[in-house]
Amino acid sequence: MRTQKAIDNNPSCTRQSPLTARLLPLALLVSPHRAANELQQLASALNIPLVDHPKAAILLLRFGPQGLEMSKPNDPLLSGGLRAEFSAQDFRRRLLHPGRELLVQAAKVRGCRQPLVIDATAGLGRDGFLLAAAGCRVRMIEANPMVAALLADGLQRAKRTPDLAATAERIDLTVGDAREHLPTLPETPDVVFLDPMFPERTKSALVRQELRLLQLLDPKDCDPDELLRAALAFSAKKVVVKRPLKAPLLAAAPPSYTRRGRAVRFDVYVGGYKTAG
Repeated sequence: MRTQKAIDNNPSCTRQSPLTARLLPLALLVSPHRAANELQQLASALNIPLVDHPKAAILLLRFGPQGLEMSKPNDPLLSGGLRAEFSAQDFRRRLLHPGRELLVQAAKVRGCRQPLVIDATAGLGRDGFLLAAAGCRVRMIEANPMVAALLADGLQRAKRTPDLAATAERIDLTVGDAREHLPTLPETPDVVFLDPMFPERTKSALVRQELRLLQLLDPKDCDPDELLRAALAFSAKKVVVKRPLKAPLLAAAPPSYTRRGRAVRFDVYVGGYKTAG
């Protein structure tokens, strides 16, 4: 049973024309690429309606030929979609030599061949995927359920891609607040990695499209300083924080050392570090 019959038989599927009805904040579009029961399960899990019109919502989740994506269909300045994607050619080139990545160098633990890394702010998962490509076991934690749904779909597609499958199999995904999940982990991680949302730009240049779409979803209710304190309270060998090159320190806590790139830096806090607060 697929799309049209699912719409006719499902009272939770909304028929809505953007010209005659108020736009929904967020909805999932029915799709020929997925069975009706799978669509309903995802909509229920995310607590959003199913719709049959692509412009019935301000933000729209849809399954396309390349996987689950989010878009803002009524905004001409945001014409593309947001998708967790690990098979793009430029990213594949980075996966060939992950040891060259500044993040991998910052997260390296001497004497540990397969360190357990907690990516506590997973987002769309590229940093965590690079760490997994370098041989780390990675547990991703993502607080936003919409972003987590995109990431889960991207990881499933990677597991079906021969040259990405082994890396994807080293990754687990948990949905929720890292501050709550860290104390419940069955195994103490070697590294906790944090990538808080970059600060709002103060210049007039537009933030690139992917980040703008992510910012529409981010509730900004997790204080990055609190997240760092929670990570440092854990007994990991390292806490690694990704920051814009000139951004202030989180929690005003000077790192043990820093690795700097051209646009970002990685502040590294070695195990046993204590903040002044």
